[in-house]
Amino acid sequence: LTVELDTPVLVEVSDPSTKVFIMKTLLLFLAICLGVAYSQVLVPCSPPSLFEARMSRIEPARRFSERAKISYDGNNRRVRIIEEVNLLEDKEFFDILFIHNTEPGIEYRINLKSKECAKTEMTRPWRPFEVPPNATFLGESYIGSGGMPGAGVLTSLWSHTFEDGDKFFGIYTVEGCLPVLDEHYNNRTGMIDDSSTFFDVTVGIRDPNVFIPPRECP
Repeated sequence: LTVELDTPVLVEVSDPSTKVFIMKTLLLFLAICLGVAYSQVLVPCSPPSLFEARMSRIEPARRFSERAKISYDGNNRRVRIIEEVNLLEDKEFFDILFIHNTEPGIEYRINLKSKECAKTEMTRPWRPFEVPPNATFLGESYIGSGGMPGAGVLTSLWSHTFEDGDKFFGIYTVEGCLPVLDEHYNNRTGMIDDSSTFFDVTVGIRDPNVFIPPRECP
């Protein structure tokens, strides 16, 4: 048995018992490394419970798309979405506050052009931006390039099927577990319910008052 060290020195081991000891040590070290890697890969990461970002969202079933700024409070189940106004588009743009910590949940929707506010009860359940606890790890992938310094972000890919047949697919950064893509498939319609892509994510909420219902709303 020949043991090669970091330095260019080769050490011959002739004693059989020493050979067995070294082999067992190497196998144990390999098993520990594999165990650590296995546990790190298969356990879903925990994204920040408070964050702000720019978001691009698509709901194919409704033929709806938007670009918006999002403020997210997972602890208190509150979300504020302010759509980016595009003056070239002939459509309405909204500032929407979703409050899911009441029963029933409340939605405040302000028309950014007319400043009129509509307050309605929500029937849609709370859907957090997070990796489900029992999600399946699909692997890692670089957004951009992993071969050039500073040219890529390493992400982890996850999927999960819920009891009702609905499916989740998500991409989160390996460092910090920041959301990149959050997608839900509706088993009843056979279509993607919504697909949200995140940019410029910052952890925390700059202004806590963002979750207070606007003055324009009753």
